[in-house]
Amino acid sequence: MSRKKTRRLVRGSPVAPRSEAGGKSAASLDVAAEKGLRLVVAAQPALICEVLAGQLNRERSLQVVAQASGEDQIVRVLSKEKPRVLLFDYEGLGPNAESVISRLRRLAPTTRILVLATRSSQETVERVLRVGASGLVGKQLEFATLVRAIHAVAKGELWANRRATADFVEHMTESSGRVAALDGELTSREWEIVDGVGRGLRNKEIAHRLDISEKTVKSHLNNIFRKLRVDNRFAAGMYALERNQPKT
Repeated sequence: MSRKKTRRLVRGSPVAPRSEAGGKSAASLDVAAEKGLRLVVAAQPALICEVLAGQLNRERSLQVVAQASGEDQIVRVLSKEKPRVLLFDYEGLGPNAESVISRLRRLAPTTRILVLATRSSQETVERVLRVGASGLVGKQLEFATLVRAIHAVAKGELWANRRATADFVEHMTESSGRVAALDGELTSREWEIVDGVGRGLRNKEIAHRLDISEKTVKSHLNNIFRKLRVDNRFAAGMYALERNQPKT
């Protein structure tokens, strides 16, 4: 009887929706103390989120502290729980996933964001890395791979295919030492556009945000590419990421 009760606490208490508002029992805290890495699962629909959270919470090395099914919920649980890793459903959480990831990264700079996605193309991986995610796991992969990825990003590693990781590290290495020198070369408007690129915004979105035409954005980007000596948006976005990196 006692064993069954303990299993229900391990599987249910840390991820129960009412735990956000209410307190935790002494038994729940004892179970939490035995668990490992603190994890928040953010996915849609809610049923999939609950099933995935329950499965992950069975892992002895993981402690799922909360579930979320939208950006507002994610913000609340990140502020309250301060997890080591946020598992983020790329397709399930709306069409502006990169913008959401960027905002969450600024809100909780110590939380690693691991993206779970159906689309795991080179372009998608580069986009999520650029806005601050620590990696991407394809939904077609085995559950054991997802667990390994969670632990890897928690340790500060990148989890992506070799080509995307190599490109990311190369551009970060090239941009790291040059950002300060470029502050005087790029105008304030150009830095605003670089920042938009770094957040994963498209030209039309940047134009709307800055109240300028899309043609003007393209013209600025050509100048930016020339000044930064790069030939693509991903490389330009690396400068924004480096410039806005939280100082520790």
